Amino acid sequence: MKGKMLELKNLLKEKALEIRTTRQDYKQAQRDFEWSKSNSLLGDMEDLVHLYRSHHIAYSEMRGRTRDQIETPREGNEPDEIWIENIKAEYTEPVEEVDEEALRISA
Repeated sequence: MKGKMLELKNLLKEKALEIRTTRQDYKQAQRDFEWSKSNSLLGDMEDLVHLYRSHHIAYSEMRGRTRDQIETPREGNEPDEIWIENIKAEYTEPVEEVDEEALRISA
């Protein structure tokens, strides 16, 4: 696996763990009737889920999956296409330019 793809995969793993722990903290805050903490954690969790979803879609598309294979969102819950394209651009390995003259000489 390429360096930037591995970096993106590790980021997804970290965010998934962060979502799980935030969700557990949120549920515990609800059980303890800590409403201000609960509301704060809910906002944090929504941000994390949105971030994870966008990165997951970008990662999967970079690996060759189609959008239909990745997810089928409900109406009004479409992913942020601009953000996904920016993520893909950030994690795409730059392609080295090939010197065609050197290729012709060596062939």
